[in-house]
Amino acid sequence: MLRRYILFLKKHPLITATLAIVYAVLCIKTMNADTYLQGFVLRSMLCGAMAFFLYQISGDKTLASSYNSTWYVVKVALGYWILALLLGLISLATTSDSGAPLWDNIPYQMFTMFLMFIFVGLFEEMAFRAVINDAIIYKFRNKKYVFVLSALVSSLVFGAVHVIGAELNTNIAIGQAIGKTIQTGVFGLTLLFLYWKTRNIWACGVVHGIYDFLLSIGYGIYNVPDDSRTSYVIAGEAGKGLIIAYAFFTVIELVIFLLVYLKIGKKIDYQKIREDW
Repeated sequence: MLRRYILFLKKHPLITATLAIVYAVLCIKTMNADTYLQGFVLRSMLCGAMAFFLYQISGDKTLASSYNSTWYVVKVALGYWILALLLGLISLATTSDSGAPLWDNIPYQMFTMFLMFIFVGLFEEMAFRAVINDAIIYKFRNKKYVFVLSALVSSLVFGAVHVIGAELNTNIAIGQAIGKTIQTGVFGLTLLFLYWKTRNIWACGVVHGIYDFLLSIGYGIYNVPDDSRTSYVIAGEAGKGLIIAYAFFTVIELVIFLLVYLKIGKKIDYQKIREDW
């Protein structure tokens, strides 16, 4: 029975990718992680699950090639780390002024938060970059639009996942959801181009994880309520400010994306991707 199930997954990559994303979203939305350590454990388990689904789609090609060009990926994406550090320091100052209490054990909180975000990055890159991209390329490799399709689907799904479950009952809430989806999607698009260039999903995951860690650095120092850390859609007039923030971040990330594209876009061997993936 298990063998038939695995053979079915190998034969139908789009179904496999859909199952992987549904599984990932359900786990994130239903499994509680009250501490950074619990978040690390949950994401590391999800990494294993995504590796299983990815293996059914493209065998060991992606996982086996993930040691190539790590420094290259980090160097090209360095602009995102600089942006995240600046935003993280601003958030740290704001959190400090809010009167939030300090954690009792700051080094421990910082370390476990770092571990959690590294595995958040690895998990999300495997799920929303590698699994979706590999399934689409495997299925439509001979179609002219395959790369455009992969870019649109992976970026939009990655962006939309961040606002699943939010109450979109006002125009302000809808505006925030759209803004967050686009802003996150642009970041994901940059990582997709780096994935096409190197097929190093581990390096993309590390870039993603450290980006998230730097953005959230204040939460390793101050004990902020969890809903304040994880909500991308907030109610009331403050939501208008968040829409402006998402628009501002999107413009900056578009600039970084364009710089990355100009650096590597024409160096990507799209024909080789069609043949090998």
